[in-house]
Formats: sequence, C-alpha cells, structure tokens
Amino acid sequence: MNARKLGAAAGVIALIVGLFTGCGSTNSASNATSDGDSNSGTTATYSVDGAKDSIRIASGSENKEVSGAIEQAAKQSKVSVTVDYMGSLDVMDALRNKGHHAGRDYDAVWPASSMWITMGDIKHVVKDQVSTSTTPVVFGVKQSKAEELGWANTDGTTKPVSTKDIMDAVKAKKLSFAMTSATQSNSGASAYMAFLTALNGGKSALTKDDLNDASLRKSVKTVLSGVNRSSGSSDWLKDMVVNDPDTNDSMVNYESLVIQADKALTAKNKEPLLAVYPSDGIAISDSPLAYVDRRQDKEDAFKRFSKSITSKDSKKLFEQAGRRTGSDGTLAYAKDAKVKDSFRKEWGVKSDSSVLKTITMPSSDIIEQALDQYQTVLRKPAYTLWVVDYSGSMSGKGKSGAVAGLQAALDTDQARASHIEPGDDDVNVFIPFNSSAKVAQVAQGKQTATLLAASENQVANGNADIYNALEVALKNLPSDRDDYTVAIALLTDGQSDTAKLDEFKQQYASDGKGVPVFSIMFGDADSQQLNDLAKLSNGKVFDGRNGNLSGIFREVKGYN
Repeated sequence: MNARKLGAAAGVIALIVGLFTGCGSTNSASNATSDGDSNSGTTATYSVDGAKDSIRIASGSENKEVSGAIEQAAKQSKVSVTVDYMGSLDVMDALRNKGHHAGRDYDAVWPASSMWITMGDIKHVVKDQVSTSTTPVVFGVKQSKAEELGWANTDGTTKPVSTKDIMDAVKAKKLSFAMTSATQSNSGASAYMAFLTALNGGKSALTKDDLNDASLRKSVKTVLSGVNRSSGSSDWLKDMVVNDPDTNDSMVNYESLVIQADKALTAKNKEPLLAVYPSDGIAISDSPLAYVDRRQDKEDAFKRFSKSITSKDSKKLFEQAGRRTGSDGTLAYAKDAKVKDSFRKEWGVKSDSSVLKTITMPSSDIIEQALDQYQTVLRKPAYTLWVVDYSGSMSGKGKSGAVAGLQAALDTDQARASHIEPGDDDVNVFIPFNSSAKVAQVAQGKQTATLLAASENQVANGNADIYNALEVALKNLPSDRDDYTVAIALLTDGQSDTAKLDEFKQQYASDGKGVPVFSIMFGDADSQQLNDLAKLSNGKVFDGRNGNLSGIFREVKGYN
C-alpha cells in the first residue's frame, strides 16, 4: 500500500446578472501578503504598521494588476486592507447577502462595472460608490494575425474594425479567440453585450424583441463560435495567453490586461498583441469601489481608503498599469514615462478616447434574458470529460463530495442557480477510474440524470492510475474539436500509482495539444503532479481541500 493509501486509511447565484469578476511588495510601512483561496483564487493582505483600522474587500480579479495602488492607498490612509479576488457569482452573492459570503464579512465591493452593483444591490446596502478608473473591453490580436486579417499595418497601427468584420473572420475560420464566460466574468459579459448591440445596429439599447430576432441570434452565435478557450477570470485568461502565446493568438479582455499581457510577452521576446477597438460598439468598465453599509465602525476607515485610492498619486499608478482615469476615457498623466510605456502606439493602444464608441446598456431584465440565451443557446457548446477518482481512499466523504460536486455542475436546476447550466449541444463524458478507467456515461445536452446516477452508483476501491485515466480521456475527445470548447476536468484525492508523465506528454502532444486539464485537488492529492498537468496543458489547479467541493465544481465548469 502506498503512502497515499496509508494516509487515507489513518485518518457556480440565482440572480443571473452576477458578472464580476497581486499581491503588493513588502516594505517597512506596509506588508502585502497573499494566500490561496479555493473560491476566490487569491487573497492579498496589505498590513500597515500601527494601523488601528482594517477593511475587507470583495474584488474582481482584474484589480490584481493595481496592487501597487492598493498598497500605497492602504499606507496613506493608515488602513490595513484585505482583498479577496473572486469570481462574479461570489461578488454578487456577497452583495445580496448584505456583505456576507462563504464565511466572510465584506466591508466593500470592487467589481468591474457599477451597473452590476446597481442591479445586485437588492437590499440597498451600498453607499459611497466611486469610480477608481476605466478600461474598455477590446480584442487583443497578435500582430501577425492582425496584419493577415488586414486589420493592421506593419508599424502596429490598426485600421477600423467592425463587429461584422470580426464575425466574417470567424465565419471564414481565419480567427479564433479566448474569452471569459459571459455568465461568470464582466469582461466576457461586456463583450457579449457589445456584440449583440453592435450587430443590432448599435443605435439604441437592446429590447426583448431584439433578443428574439432569429437573424441577430444567428450572427452572435457565429461570433461566439470563434471562442477557442473560455475562463471564469479575466486575469487568468491574460496569464493563459502569455503562458502559451504560440497556441493563443487572440483574446477578448480589458484594454489594461492586453497591455499587461504585452509587457509580459515583450519581456519573453514574444510577439505582442495589438489592441483592436470594435468601431461600432464597445463596453467600458468603470471599476467602482463601494461601501457595504453593514456596520458603522468600518465606514470611516472605508472613506479614508476610498479617498486615497482615488487620489492623484493613485491615479498615476492606475494609468501606469494601463487603466484610464479621465472621466471621458482620457489619460491624466499621458506625459509620464511609465504611462507612455503602457499606452504604446506600437501595441495598437489608443491613448485618446476617440475610438471608444460606448454602447448603451439595456435594462436589467433584458440583460438577464440575454445572459440566459448565451448560456443555453448562443455560446459555443462545451465538451467536458470528467475524469473522477474512485480509488479506495475516495470511499465515504471523498465520493460523496465528488457526487455532490458533479450534481452542482450538471444537475440542471442546481447549475441554473450558478448560471452554468448545460446547453442543448453540450457533451459531458464521465470517466471513473482507479487502477483502470473507461467511459461510463456520455450525456448530451441537459440529459444528465443517467450520468449523475452512474457517479453515485460507482464503487470506490483499489489504487489510482491518473495517467491511464487521462489517456482514456484523450482517446475520447470529439472528432472535430473546433465545434466545442473542450476541457478535461480531473478530480483526485491523491497521487498516481504510476509515474507516467513523460509518456502522457507524448500522447498529449499528438492527440490532445491545446486541451486544458483542470484539476480539483482534495484529500492527499499530489499538488506537484497536478501542477505539472496544468503547466503542460495551460490549465489550472483548483484547491478543494476546504471541503466546498460543490463550489469548486461550479467554478471549474465556469472555465468551460
């Protein structure tokens, strides 16, 4: 019996509009530390020596890029600040529960767009809302690809590109791109609403009749068919493109994150992305910070921090990170050397606001209907292979947690609550494993009951061979991967009994290159093995060891 077995023997929101989605350096006055959080990805704490006050903020992941401004504001305001970077559903859940979520109390929220605060503040607990910066949602397209499409010149300057031009390039199979899920992340939702509005003529806000228009649906579905990788986090999407630029040549994301990606790509001597601003409609995120009026003793501390984070000193740091701080989308510090280094013309970045043709957002009920259509009808179908550990150590809590997690992700009613419900054309493949593995069930669309029953009836015994199970998954990929966003979701509580990573790498290179492996780690799972798989496939490891496997499964599904 191996060490893993000995150790075991011894011992995705009802509201559809939940869309929001670093760590600072250390100095003598302010100490920024970070730790993992299975649901939120990262927690950063900016401790100020001698500070008597502290606040906790639920924030979108994109604000990791302005950790320097957060640290500076904490120091200036003499307020220790803890920031939980989390997905959209969690931020909105915190608001709807009067600042409480997942065992934590929040004194403020900092999503990407004020629209979602307005729509989510159903208990009227938000006050003192202020915009910290703005950034448009744009296409980042590798320069050679942009030139090939006729969208750019060799000097990096870009030509006007309409949403129809993007649709035509996708239709001709000349363009594919990575984009966050519209039901999990503000950047994906903003891009999707911009596609709808622009392809509808762009002159007014969408109506219910517009959403029911078959021609508009067909056009938007064509654009979304170009999505080749999805994610629940804008910041993670940026990192994914940077980590594997040879595979990923285009993404939809915040202008600021395209800039951050280009800084990283340039440092690696890789080809940068050009920022492409759709000429017929673009969405702007205004990054609002707002107080959650939950307890009076935190209000003064929040106001001091809020004043500091919107000060001239902070605005300069925001612009140096690629954000805009002018009310009209302009730059207040355009002459600053570090700001110039972010807003580079050779990256296609426009420092003025002339390219920002902002769309008019519709009412909340129309957004709700639009997002429902995205998830169930319009998005590119997902093909997910669930590779689930049923070795002996999974008996009991491990198996029950896995079963509950699968239900949270695939049971139609439960998944609808997190807005990750299966679409009509989705495919889910269930591959249980111990020392051997095989396909036990394949579920088409919403018909997942048989798969879920199989997950519950499966017996947990024996040892575990992770690599053999993953090889089975590779042999059962769809014949035409371009028709789906494809992902392997691996769930394990331990270490593989065989060390066949090298052999798996060879098979992955020939049969599965480009397919991400998203691993859920719990129990005594070997983090090194799972991190190696994530690095190989440009995937991600989710930490389910806090026991909230249902939440983790929902999060994984948000990445596919």
